[in-house]
Amino acid sequence: MALGWFVVFSYQFGIQAADWAIPPELQDYFEHQVESIEHRSKQILYPESKESWGRKAPELRRQLAEMLGLDPMPKRTPLSPVVTKTVHHELYTVQNLHFQSLPGLYVTGNLYLPKDTSTPQPAILYVCGHASAKKGNISFGNKTAYQHHGIWFAKHGFVCLTIDTIQLGEIEGTHHGTYRYGRWWWNSKGYTPAGVEAWNGMRALDYLQSRQEVDPDRLGITGRSGGGVYSWWVAALDERVKVAVPVAGITDLRNYVVDGAVEGHCDCMFMVNQYRWDYPLIASLIAPRPLLVANSDKDSIFPLDGVIRTHEQVRNVYNILDASDRLGLLITEGPHKDTQDLQVPTFRWFQRWLKGIDEPVTVAALKEIPPDQLRVFDQLPADEIVTSVDSSFIKVEPNGAIPKSMDEWEDQISRRIEALKAHSFAESGDDAVDEIAPGLFPFWQYHRNAQNASIVEITERPGVLKDLSPHKINQIRRRYMLIGQTLDSTRVLELSRTLQRLISEHNHKDSPLIIKAEANMAVNAIYAGLLLDPGIWKTTKVKFHLSHLPASHMEGPDYLNIMKVTRLPESLASLARYIEVVVEQSPQSLNEFNLALVSALGVDASKLKMVAEFQ
Repeated sequence: MALGWFVVFSYQFGIQAADWAIPPELQDYFEHQVESIEHRSKQILYPESKESWGRKAPELRRQLAEMLGLDPMPKRTPLSPVVTKTVHHELYTVQNLHFQSLPGLYVTGNLYLPKDTSTPQPAILYVCGHASAKKGNISFGNKTAYQHHGIWFAKHGFVCLTIDTIQLGEIEGTHHGTYRYGRWWWNSKGYTPAGVEAWNGMRALDYLQSRQEVDPDRLGITGRSGGGVYSWWVAALDERVKVAVPVAGITDLRNYVVDGAVEGHCDCMFMVNQYRWDYPLIASLIAPRPLLVANSDKDSIFPLDGVIRTHEQVRNVYNILDASDRLGLLITEGPHKDTQDLQVPTFRWFQRWLKGIDEPVTVAALKEIPPDQLRVFDQLPADEIVTSVDSSFIKVEPNGAIPKSMDEWEDQISRRIEALKAHSFAESGDDAVDEIAPGLFPFWQYHRNAQNASIVEITERPGVLKDLSPHKINQIRRRYMLIGQTLDSTRVLELSRTLQRLISEHNHKDSPLIIKAEANMAVNAIYAGLLLDPGIWKTTKVKFHLSHLPASHMEGPDYLNIMKVTRLPESLASLARYIEVVVEQSPQSLNEFNLALVSALGVDASKLKMVAEFQ
């Protein structure tokens, strides 16, 4: 829509992709995994009683927070709000403002105030979807594209705070780590921009409650597209939200993974799904508060069938809580677009549940303010961390503490392995992964060397990925993370099974078994070895020969949350506790923890040998 010299346009990343099909072997694998997740989620979503749901909900809310990188919650530091400009209109006032959800994590927004604020009014947090609002290199923020929502609310006696997102805000960060920029270490860190958007939304509620014009007990949230999904995160996590209307912001895992709708979305739409949730579980955490699920019938990235399935499962929770009158489903005709058909029932829902007014809404939402007048900053702050928040939002495992005894070292190893199994390499329940998706997993060759040692060389086998474009491979990798895996974590699990079989079959009395791997597959071999029962090393002669390892988990293969759990040097030393591990042509920094360990406890603590480092 044009406003004078300024053009605002909305878009969804990847929506132009016409072909979301993937090789049939992989399609079958993802279908199988999604069926397993659906079955488990439905078991949770059909509780026997109010009491049983009451017992489940707090842990589900904690799991969601963890998958968004919010467990534990960050410290609520001072918001330091600043109003930089006020725009006056006959029927409302707009304050351009910013606050800091964390030090340097600036959130820019527009606060729409009704003319009459003599008594505290209900407030709406409007979280924006993807919309570009720029003139040259200057971004006015996607909040300006959604100004008509704030205007309508203010004209009808609501306070409305509309906030920018990381991507497409005045300070332009990114949602595109795995989608476009190859930042697979986001998975390894357990980072998703969805977590930052959820945190910014929760801090926005803090700000609203600090305003004297706002009734702190009557808060609602809405938004569409990306803003629709942020509405889900915030309302599910924060029970201060009394009413929610997510618009075109959710569908189920089947749509995303099996039908391929993930290809139409960037990373802000998804949590790090280590607990293997289906998306109705998120929606259920809003119950029994008033919730209107809104979508259009021709939305290709939030397909109608998945929206209906989501609503159906959530309805069961509302029913068990005797709150069926508080759940609504709005389906209108149209594509993925911000239409009046979606807006009008949304406005009416908030009037009904936050004001007690159940009357027809007849006034449309219109854009009235030139976007440059809604700009918060004349100059962006030098101390901002919005553009680098992916590097600091998640706290990674620090350098490992050197144990003071062998018992303490073995306890560290045991706890590390337990954490790896819980957070990075959770079994899917499928014992025949290689049969479902052949050709994706490690390829091994077996032979004997001149010294009569048995050699197993492990290499990467692209298989069905071989002839696919980089973009399609990228989207397949993103499907894995939506089902609580990564491509390489499945390789680790399969390799662990293979090593178990090879070791058990090997005649270790006449020669050792040498496992050889390099680069990414060497890292996979380390974790495959750690996942085996440690007792196996006491009964066999096994050696690992690894080369060309990366310096850290910022490089190489990605596994969910691995950087929260361990560092590569500590994992390497843990593998070498009972078996000889030779590492060649790799960064010497990988040996620093091991050297300190051996110095403290002696050579029995680790059998790691670094042969040479990269030049």
